[in-house]
Amino acid sequence: MKTLLNLLRSMRFAIAILTVVAVAATTGSILEQSQPAVLYVGRYGEFWASFFTLCGLTDVYHAWWFFALLGFMASSTALCLWQNMPSMLRDMRSYRENKSVASLRGLQHHIEFDLDGGLPHQVGLASYLTSQGYKYKHALIAGGSLLAARSGSARRMGYLLVHGAMVLICIGGLIDGNVLLRLKLWTGEIKLETRDLPADRVPAASRLNASNGSYRASMNIPQGDSAHTALIQMGEGYLQQELPFGVRLKQFRIEHYANGQPKDFASDIEIIDGAHAVPVTLKVNHPFSYRGVTLFQSGFADGGSKVGIGLLPTTAGAGQGQLIDGKIGQAAPLLLKGEPVSIEFTELRAINVFNKDAAGSNQWNSRGMPGDHSRDVGPSVAFRIRDSAGLSDDWLAYQRPVDIDGAQYRLLGRQQAQEAAMRYLRIPVDANGSIAAYQQFIAALADEKLRAAAAKEVAAKVVDRDLAATLENTSLALMEGFQRKGYRAIVEQVQANGDSQQEIKIGQLYLQLLERTARHLMPTENQLPPQFVHDALTAYSDALEMKLPALFTFDNFEQHNATGLQLTHAPGAPLVYLGAALLALGVMAMYFVPERRMWLHIQGGNLLVAFSANRHTPALQGEFDRHVEAIAQLVCQPHTNTKPFTAAMR
Repeated sequence: MKTLLNLLRSMRFAIAILTVVAVAATTGSILEQSQPAVLYVGRYGEFWASFFTLCGLTDVYHAWWFFALLGFMASSTALCLWQNMPSMLRDMRSYRENKSVASLRGLQHHIEFDLDGGLPHQVGLASYLTSQGYKYKHALIAGGSLLAARSGSARRMGYLLVHGAMVLICIGGLIDGNVLLRLKLWTGEIKLETRDLPADRVPAASRLNASNGSYRASMNIPQGDSAHTALIQMGEGYLQQELPFGVRLKQFRIEHYANGQPKDFASDIEIIDGAHAVPVTLKVNHPFSYRGVTLFQSGFADGGSKVGIGLLPTTAGAGQGQLIDGKIGQAAPLLLKGEPVSIEFTELRAINVFNKDAAGSNQWNSRGMPGDHSRDVGPSVAFRIRDSAGLSDDWLAYQRPVDIDGAQYRLLGRQQAQEAAMRYLRIPVDANGSIAAYQQFIAALADEKLRAAAAKEVAAKVVDRDLAATLENTSLALMEGFQRKGYRAIVEQVQANGDSQQEIKIGQLYLQLLERTARHLMPTENQLPPQFVHDALTAYSDALEMKLPALFTFDNFEQHNATGLQLTHAPGAPLVYLGAALLALGVMAMYFVPERRMWLHIQGGNLLVAFSANRHTPALQGEFDRHVEAIAQLVCQPHTNTKPFTAAMR
């Protein structure tokens, strides 16, 4: 035990612990903390992700070894303080009046004077010491009178403040680290919940009562609803934290810039504490504290917005269209091509700001920064189609037509499980922004009679009957093949009818003939853009290539926002703040309060002046010279043969 105490009281041990804590804190600031394991694997690789997790580097401030370091550091500092505080307090009160004349003459800064009147000068010297901020004590030693003076004793108090501050900060860190909760997690008394469950279905082993120690939790509250619990995210799971009060969201307000980017948001809430309700407006960087819990406005989310999605067949005769109503965050059953599936509504975005300069490229949906080069393309809804086996595809539909390269399109995105990015289908719209003309086009494309009539129209102006028949048959074959396979049918026909040198020319001729024939499928009275038929053919072929089970259109929505709040309870924070304040005061006292001591010994007609300081600086000699000059004016001139003084002045 004595060996352990000596180790803890060792200055080397304290410095070593402080260094390790500093390195650990630096690591915790550089490496993302408390993130899902998949993030570390994706960013650093499986080996390093496992290494970081094993060493506790993914949650440094709650690792067992970090708690141990804080405990050792607090113990070591407290023992040093306990060991040295009595002697320091005694030294602060001591005037060191028992110093011998020989020891005073041994100091580097000293000088002796001849006095004319002896002891009568003592009163003037005492007044001088007081005027210079010194406290003094009178004593009789070596047959003479001694004035022992000191100033700047608060510097020693700085040492006590710094060490006491470090103990307070370590204790505060241990309290806010919630060591007891970590012990319960390690022993299995408390278990993380990984399932997405309603608040009332979270098991008791994953719930924490309101008297729990320190925590940092988050909660989302839809407008008009209230909540009494929050979630503490921990790695791959979470714990449900009960609050000592309830929070009700009365109204959520959000402001946008002219280009659609969020500008500011705030929440009008009520804190419900029994029969008492406290109205509060939370804004970003304007937290509010109640009963030791601090609430921050951290973000916003969807609060169960209602959306309406239209389901249309990709080809004529593939079924009737229908309207699907749902809520964000919920799922609904759906029959898709005769197979039972579920549609999960995941996200509604009322505003989508994109980069104008990227609109014509494959990355047209690149996120734009606020400014002249960005635009709002309108609302979008994201949803997921999940089959009976649990496999799902992600979908994204935009409500308004989007201008791309001077043409208007309805956009529908789909990302299958094995695909790395979302693929988009561009559906051309008519002058009213509707896809009704496109639906009419694919219906005509599926009608054999209309295809035959369109082929005859193409060949009607050809005078040569044989050439007209060949042109009609070729047009009809192209239309029939395209209706079944899209542009892939054209590729197959080119490969079957031409050699490698003629494939490009034949393909271009077939495409021109196909587009020319397809124009006769649409009534002439329709007011359609010049490139509508080309875009309709491309959209139809892309839908076949993407194997879309249906076309989805985003028809309507009713938005309901939810506020995102962060709640913190840090009972150790006052100790940390107090420790930080004491640390600042202690450092200032240690480095900016000079400690000085002066002895004036009068014996007969001789005056001995001795001076010392805690730190020898270049300015110390000048300070001593000023005191010597002032004292000389009070008493007399110094000896001409004062060797110690002469040596000190060199």
